[in-house]
Amino acid sequence: MYIRVVDQKSADNFNTSVKKGYWVILYYANWCPHCQVMKPEWNKLSEKLKQDKSINVADVESEFMDKIDQEHKQNVQGFPSIVSCSQGKKVADFTGSRTYEEMNKFANDNNTSKSTPRNNNINNLLRKITKSTKSTKSKKTKKTTRTRKMKKTKKTKSKKTRKH
Repeated sequence: MYIRVVDQKSADNFNTSVKKGYWVILYYANWCPHCQVMKPEWNKLSEKLKQDKSINVADVESEFMDKIDQEHKQNVQGFPSIVSCSQGKKVADFTGSRTYEEMNKFANDNNTSKSTPRNNNINNLLRKITKSTKSTKSKKTKKTTRTRKMKKTKKTKSKKTRKH
């Protein structure tokens, strides 16, 4: 889905739609020179992302910022700002260079709506860490129990030898 916020109706549509799914949102100002330079790269990206059913795209022009929900206004620290959101909550701020390649990488790397190899690798790594932590704890517990038994045995033997 693609939404360009240009009036109250599109702002209402944005406010409702952004609560569902994964979104990459550009907040920009027509008067901003940085936005003007970046806009062709963004347009190329938004055309590509429109074809990806798992990524929604929105453009919000500064004139219409007062028409969007407060939680999304807070995402903007300056222009241009690119933010990824999932189910209406911010996932990440774009901090890369304003090129098609960097913005595309950002959009796909932060996509929470589909399982990406990167996410799978992180999940697998977390599972391995959890398993190794559990096995290490059980080994430590076994060693501690063995050590206690050995100490008790030594104490008992030393008491017996003292008596004789």
